[in-house]
Amino acid sequence: MKYPKFTALLGLSTLSFHSTFGIGKNHIRLTEEEAQKIEDHLAAEKPDESTQLSELQTKFDSLQNNYNTLNESNTAITTALDSALTLNDLKGELGATATTDEAIALLGTKCKEYGASNNRHSFPNNNGQTPPENGLIDGVVDMNDPHNQI
Repeated sequence: MKYPKFTALLGLSTLSFHSTFGIGKNHIRLTEEEAQKIEDHLAAEKPDESTQLSELQTKFDSLQNNYNTLNESNTAITTALDSALTLNDLKGELGATATTDEAIALLGTKCKEYGASNNRHSFPNNNGQTPPENGLIDGVVDMNDPHNQI
């Protein structure tokens, strides 16, 4: 089909060309409604190219800032994971091509293992009473003082 955009603008399925008894050039005839559609389309305000370029540049700058932020965040996460793996001597358990997800999964497994372990710190047994030091109770009262004798 010839002139598909023009045909679509007019809302027609095809254009019918006419000629004057085979003399002259082919032409098309427009109704007033079709002529008005063309006029409206031509009169429609087209966005200025510099405005479009400015909008695209703004969007690009925004996307670039988002990319930079995500990249910095990814670097920080990777560094923190590497530090955690090194601190817990787990780097050897991961392959050279391990992903961040695998590293997080390994740390999660180790946390669960550490939490389930009975090998914990021992705390001194405390029954709530302080043992006498140098014959003093609570570090102050001496039962041998004369005023404490009956």
